[in-house]
Amino acid sequence: MSNTRSHRRSALTLLLASIVLLLAFCFKGMLAAPPSVQETKSATGFDTNVAIARLTRILGDERPHPVDSPANDLVRERILNEIKALGYTPEVRDDFACRGSKRFGGMSCARVRNILFRTGPVGGGAALVAAHYDSVPAGPGASDDGAGVAATLEIAARLAGQKLQKPVIFLLTDGEEVGLLGATSFVRKDSWAKDVAFAINMEARGTGGPAIMFQTSAPNGRDIAALTAKPVRTIANSMAADIYRTLPNDTDATEFLGKGYDVVNFAFIDPLARYHTPLDSLAYLEHASVGHMGGAALVTLEGYLAAKPSAIGSEAHVLYSDILGRGILVLPIAAGYILLGFGLVAALFAYVRSGPKGAVRGLAAPLGAILVAGGVGFGALWLVGATRPEASWWFATPMAGRFLVYSAGIVGAVLALWFSRGILAMRILAGAWIWVTGLFLGLSIVSPGSMILAAPAAGIAGIGFLLTGTRIDRRLLLLTFGLGSALTLLVAILPALDFAEVGLGFSLGWAFGALAALLVLCTLAPIWDPEAKMASISLLALMASGGGLAWATLAVAYSPDIPRPLNVQHWHGAEKNNDWVLGPGDEAAPEPMQTIAPFKLGSLTNGDGERIRAPAPMPTAAAVPARIEILSETRSEGGRTLKLRVLAPGADEVVLSIPKEAQVRSLKGGLDGQAGGVDFENPQGHGLRCVGRSCVQWDLEVTLGTTPASWITYATVRGLGPESDQLVKARPPWASPVQGGDKRVTHQSQKI
Repeated sequence: MSNTRSHRRSALTLLLASIVLLLAFCFKGMLAAPPSVQETKSATGFDTNVAIARLTRILGDERPHPVDSPANDLVRERILNEIKALGYTPEVRDDFACRGSKRFGGMSCARVRNILFRTGPVGGGAALVAAHYDSVPAGPGASDDGAGVAATLEIAARLAGQKLQKPVIFLLTDGEEVGLLGATSFVRKDSWAKDVAFAINMEARGTGGPAIMFQTSAPNGRDIAALTAKPVRTIANSMAADIYRTLPNDTDATEFLGKGYDVVNFAFIDPLARYHTPLDSLAYLEHASVGHMGGAALVTLEGYLAAKPSAIGSEAHVLYSDILGRGILVLPIAAGYILLGFGLVAALFAYVRSGPKGAVRGLAAPLGAILVAGGVGFGALWLVGATRPEASWWFATPMAGRFLVYSAGIVGAVLALWFSRGILAMRILAGAWIWVTGLFLGLSIVSPGSMILAAPAAGIAGIGFLLTGTRIDRRLLLLTFGLGSALTLLVAILPALDFAEVGLGFSLGWAFGALAALLVLCTLAPIWDPEAKMASISLLALMASGGGLAWATLAVAYSPDIPRPLNVQHWHGAEKNNDWVLGPGDEAAPEPMQTIAPFKLGSLTNGDGERIRAPAPMPTAAAVPARIEILSETRSEGGRTLKLRVLAPGADEVVLSIPKEAQVRSLKGGLDGQAGGVDFENPQGHGLRCVGRSCVQWDLEVTLGTTPASWITYATVRGLGPESDQLVKARPPWASPVQGGDKRVTHQSQKI
């Protein structure tokens, strides 16, 4: 009877622990919430309220202010006034800049006006504090990157009048949103660029959430030394920096890294649905997030300024991770390998010492947990995606996605324990840690920084496993070192998982659930009774997963505060064909808009791929076509060099689409080629873009093959004519313009 009662208590303990773990995974974002405005001021001196008041004056009526627009001129003048009020003398660098990209096969151009000012001694070794002040056409840019501007100016205010040992340069770039053009102009042409050694960049990809330090240079020793010279609150881990290097995303920091600067890059990124929309406004900007980012940047700057020259001259590559956003743990990269290797060897030692019973099952159970959780999560997410019309069904209710994938993780772990019944708990725990240490040692091949998430916990677990060879009670070892290592693992990984969810969404959520299964198994194994009845717990876990599926299937996808991105474009072609186009993506038109026009997926004349389109009336305003003039042509063996002039009077943006058949070898901006360009090794399709008033007459040079090809020109005017009023009014309140916003596009083909 007593054994039965004990097994029931164990089962109840396991059930309660599973519930606590599920809640921890679902509400982990609370662990890394940004500090309050007052806490930031007390800890760092950064005054968020003053920074927000300054930003409010800068944004004025909060009109979008894209590069080379009248609205951006007004914002720039207000920024200059604020800088002068701080006692600095700002300078404006006016340049027509182009930046090419081999990765994307194209080039962007615009006239940019960077704002610079500096303090401290003259000379090199300077710290650069940077943000950009232009916005996208769809939004006012209060977060992206008004928050960075506000933080930059408040940092400048903190340094005003101080006697500094090193120079500090403040840079507010223009044209970041159209291809990092201001930063490109700075590193290529600005005389101050040669003075910079260390750069702090600030960005945003949402309107709130914690400040994340997500990018460094490589090696990163000096970057992290500056970040951690004083106590700092931020979210950061070296695995995220490794992953970010592989992604196509860019910020101005990309150009700073290319120049050879040491770099730390900060941003807050939640919620993604407000990014580049009208909701990127002062009303939605979370003040604590601005303070969190600005305070962390200020502390990092102070750390760099206080660093001794000897420390600046040497650099290592280190592992680092925040501890629940309260501090940063830093380890030499060798320590990561040592701790993980130690944990693996110790886990193997404990596994072998656990005797012959269950030798295969004990090692198969963790793999089964991963496969079951990943499979259940993948199947559930596929089913949700197949039954829901929304492309991002988790936008307004991310908790439904979390509950779905992490309940799948609980299912995987619980079923693994059920599969392991009768096996010693120590063997199950050792088997789980063999997989954890093996997984992160494998990850280290592509991401050495990933080791920081598991290495400290592996060291704690390894000590416990080695002690199994002593006379210390195994149950005590399980509870002390098993739970201690599991808690350390969770503390390191939970904030990183939250960051991944916000940045990537749940399209790959099954992978989050699979990892969670392994973490849950490491946590439940120390309190698991091998003789406990698992049927009821397994059933409850499956029911929870089914509940998550139902919730994800029925949850609200979009709301006025968390909207679906939805632009209305009016396309007009030379052949008089007219279309309304909805996007981005191919999600079906909302019903109110569908009643006005029969939207369906289809091809467009001179369009790439299929779009959600419907027949549209002729535009009431005159079309604004772009045409290309050939100013000169030089032929050589196997190719031509053309100097071209693109004319698009009245256009806000011009795009040229060049087919692969043209065999483009190089693109250069300006007739003298001094604005910047790019060379290509293999034939491919190319896109060229020029944004702003200066693009009504755009000069460029192209080297290409001898055979003429049909180029497509797209001339864009922001906003829509009265013929689209009814359609725009039918756009639901839970949908919002994004990126380039609503616009008219005139397209035509031209042989070049």
